[in-house]
Amino acid sequence: MVRQGVLMLVVGCASQGRLAFAAPTIYNLGGLSTNSFDIHSFGINESGQVVGKSANPRGYMRAYRYDGVPGTVGMMHDLGSMSGGISYAYGLNDLGQVTGSSATPTSSGSHHALLYSGTPGMGGSMMDLGTLGGRTSEGLSVNNTGQVAGTSDLPTEPSGFTPSRAFRYDGVPGVNGVMRDLGTLPGGVVSYGHGINSSGQVTGYSVGFQQHHAFRYDGTPGAGGVMHNLGTLGGTLSEGNAINDNGQVTGRSSVGEAGTHAFRYDGTPGQGGIMHDLGTLGGDSARGIAIDSAGNVVGWSRTATPFNNHAFLYVGTPGACGRMIDLDIWLDTENPEQGAKWFLDQPSGINDSGWITGSGRYDSGLGFREAVYLLDASSLIPEPVGLNAVLVVLLSLRRRSKDSRLMAGQPHHCASLFPPFR
Repeated sequence: MVRQGVLMLVVGCASQGRLAFAAPTIYNLGGLSTNSFDIHSFGINESGQVVGKSANPRGYMRAYRYDGVPGTVGMMHDLGSMSGGISYAYGLNDLGQVTGSSATPTSSGSHHALLYSGTPGMGGSMMDLGTLGGRTSEGLSVNNTGQVAGTSDLPTEPSGFTPSRAFRYDGVPGVNGVMRDLGTLPGGVVSYGHGINSSGQVTGYSVGFQQHHAFRYDGTPGAGGVMHNLGTLGGTLSEGNAINDNGQVTGRSSVGEAGTHAFRYDGTPGQGGIMHDLGTLGGDSARGIAIDSAGNVVGWSRTATPFNNHAFLYVGTPGACGRMIDLDIWLDTENPEQGAKWFLDQPSGINDSGWITGSGRYDSGLGFREAVYLLDASSLIPEPVGLNAVLVVLLSLRRRSKDSRLMAGQPHHCASLFPPFR
């Protein structure tokens, strides 16, 4: 009788957790032109604004910011460019500031990193962040204080080689703003900056003649700042793509001769920090693209079907019930009507509310074409571990997981911590 009572309590607790959820909602965000076949999203902030690039009605590729609620008053705004031509948006902060790159009016063929502030059509402006002395730069991530991380060319060397460097831009453009060279890892020749967090830590990768490693840059360039080598998962290559406010980094790393896997790096480099292998969806390669404040990662992975990429969400702790969820299969299963219209293969961002944006293929009835999406995956995010979760684990030890389509190879007791397929 006591055991039955415990099991009944467990079932009661489980019903209050995330073991059941409504069909996921997904939105097609459209484009700057109804005839745009080239459209991508690259980031999302906490209020759900999305940035990316889309062809406008004149055929120019333009940076955009999507504001508002899809299906009601949501709108994709053309952010213009510094030359009247091409521009791209790659990242944004919670204030709606956008970074990316734009063609410039002063030098044919060059693109400079930008910072866009304000409201499109109501005084919003695009500022040129310049370069580190070369012709081209691009901003890829911006934090809430307006610091930007990206990559810039240095001046071309007499040999004709043009080195690239990761940078952090500090200050206000046109006032006291300065683009700072973050250098390279020892032995490096070039470096690339990709992500920045609220404390100004930057991730990316540095490349040398026998080195291609992810880094985390801590501190202030020129005043004690250090570029830390994050190592690899056993191969020779790794790249950092995004970093959260806890300093956790995601990206990709080679694993010997067996391809590349997505990773999450936890802790402090040189002081017990570790790169965790997040695996793949059955194929030979995967890449972590974005990470939320809890360490949940979105990215893409090859599946067991050759040349087939699916979007994934990795939730939980690697090695302790963490799992990689195939978002394309999940959408097909939980919302068959919308799943039949979408193929999700290139996610680009996640916020702390569990909304994911990315680029995929959408069938509006005329065949699949490129589209950008906003997907509510909040039901897949685990709740903080508490009494309910512990009781659910006790129950799950008595049964086999039915979630093999979601993720294989995890201990059976892990399944109850995450929502199963229906």
